[in-house]
Amino acid sequence: MEGAESTIENLRDEVPLFDHFTTSQQRETTETLAEIYSLIIALDQIEKAYLRDCLSGEDYTVTVNKLLAQYQTYLSNDEVCKEFGNLQSFKERYNISASNAMTRIERGMPVTVEHAIRSDKDQDASHMSSGNKFSGKAVAEATGNFITVMDALKLNYRAKDQLHPLMSELLLSVNRVSSQDFEHRKTLVEWIVKINKMKAAEKISEDEASELLFSLDAAYKTFYTLLE
Repeated sequence: MEGAESTIENLRDEVPLFDHFTTSQQRETTETLAEIYSLIIALDQIEKAYLRDCLSGEDYTVTVNKLLAQYQTYLSNDEVCKEFGNLQSFKERYNISASNAMTRIERGMPVTVEHAIRSDKDQDASHMSSGNKFSGKAVAEATGNFITVMDALKLNYRAKDQLHPLMSELLLSVNRVSSQDFEHRKTLVEWIVKINKMKAAEKISEDEASELLFSLDAAYKTFYTLLE
C-alpha cells in the first residue's frame, strides 16, 4: 500500500514545462511555436467547416485572413522563424495532420479570394450600385491598388513583407468588382503564392520585379475589358 500511495503522490506532482536552464527567450519561442501549432489546427477546422457549408463565405474569409495574418506575425520574429524552420519540417516534427490548413498557408489567401467566390453581402451590394453593372467605388479601389503596387515596385519595394499585403489587397479589390475571370488574373494569384512562400525579409530579384511589373500592367489592361 505504501508503494501505491507513493506512486499516486508522484502522479500529483507538477511537471515543469521548462527546466532551470531555459532562458526567457527560449520559453517565449517555445510558447509561440505552440501558438503556431494551435493556429494550424484551428485553420484546418475552419477549412473543413467551410467545405461542409457550416460556415458562410464572409465569416470564412474574415477568419482565415485573420489566422494567416497571425501566422505571418509569429514568424516575423527571427528566433521563432529559425526554430520553426519551414512548414513541411514543422509538420513532420510534430506529426501534424492538417492538409487543408497546409494548403491554405502555402497559398497565402482564403479560397474565396483565390477563386473570386463572392459572398451574398458582396453580391447584394453590387446589385444596389445605382443600377450600374459595376460599383464605381469598387472599380476606383481596384484601379488605385493596381497603381499602388506598380508604384511600389518602381520605388524598389522587393521584400515579401512589403509586397504580399499590397498584392493581396489588390486581388481582394479586383474580386469586389467582379467574380468574372479575366486574362492574367491567374498570373496575379500565382505571384501572390510565389511571394507568400518567401521568408519575411526575403526579396525578389530585379528580374522578378520586372516580370511582376509586366504582369501587373498586362492584368491592369485586361481588367478594364470587364468594364466595357
